[in-house]
Order: sequence, then C-alpha cells, then structure tokens
Amino acid sequence: MVLNILLVLVSVALIVVCLLQSGKSDGVVNALTGQSSNLFAHQKERGADLVLTRITIGLAIAFFVLAILIRMG
Repeated sequence: MVLNILLVLVSVALIVVCLLQSGKSDGVVNALTGQSSNLFAHQKERGADLVLTRITIGLAIAFFVLAILIRMG
C-alpha cells in the first residue's frame, strides 16, 4: 500500500517536472520540414534546465523501480 502511494506521488512529480521543461520540438519540426536550424549545434544545458533534466532522470528511475517492486510483491 505504501509503495502504491509512493508510485502515485512520483508519477505526479514526474509529470510536473516534464511540463516545467523547455520545449525542444522546434529542432524536430525544422529537421522534418527542411528549414534551416541549429539542430546539430551541441548546446549544453545550464542552470535550471540541467537541474530539471537530472530530476526527471531520477524520478523516471524511481518510477520504474517502484513499478517493478509493486509488480513483484
């Protein structure tokens, strides 16, 4: 029961953090339409984007681990 509640909290947190991230779909649209873009310019994430990315990775790992634990138990 505790794992189920924890999974719901992690799921909601993961959704919120994903929605807070800046959109990166502009490069995909430009690549598909052939418009000039800086799609291949390798820009490093800095500041809030880097923190949100790391939080997203951590929450995603926690989500999968909890889901597996709930399924096994």
